[in-house]
Amino acid sequence: MNEDIAKAQALIAAEAIPILQLLMKTCPPSFHERADSLLHCLPGCLTVTIKRGNNLKQTMGSTNAFCRLKIGNDPPRQTKVVNHSTCPEWKEGFTWAFDVPPKGQKLYILCKSKNTFGKTTLGRVTIQIDKVVTEGVYSGFFSLNHDGNRDGSSRTLEIEIIWSNRTSSDGM
Repeated sequence: MNEDIAKAQALIAAEAIPILQLLMKTCPPSFHERADSLLHCLPGCLTVTIKRGNNLKQTMGSTNAFCRLKIGNDPPRQTKVVNHSTCPEWKEGFTWAFDVPPKGQKLYILCKSKNTFGKTTLGRVTIQIDKVVTEGVYSGFFSLNHDGNRDGSSRTLEIEIIWSNRTSSDGM
């Protein structure tokens, strides 16, 4: 019986999430609160794709960049290392499944470079997950914040984040 309930919930979420996201974009503001509260009750998946980095220069040595992603208490996920590139392309996606959307949580992305001297931090990006749940897709170029970036150059990551329904193959 539990499996039947889980399948029914997954089917409802599959239909409801895109409809509620569309309503949030197109309906009058008076409807937003109701649609948002419904959206935040449904199980779903957050998929983060790290597409590429731009201008990831270091002062010494070549850049061997990778990204580490963290949400809440889950173990961090990490892209592969791209060697000898200031504009690495990863095109790697990571998915987290949630019984309910992670209200108030943040996605932390730390971009680092591996070299003979250890690991150097290239910068970090913090993204509020609530915005992604509401909009469905949140993508673009995100500036890497870094205390030691003294040359004034803009280091960015191209990222795509999608909130969608959770399918039965996601481990329900």
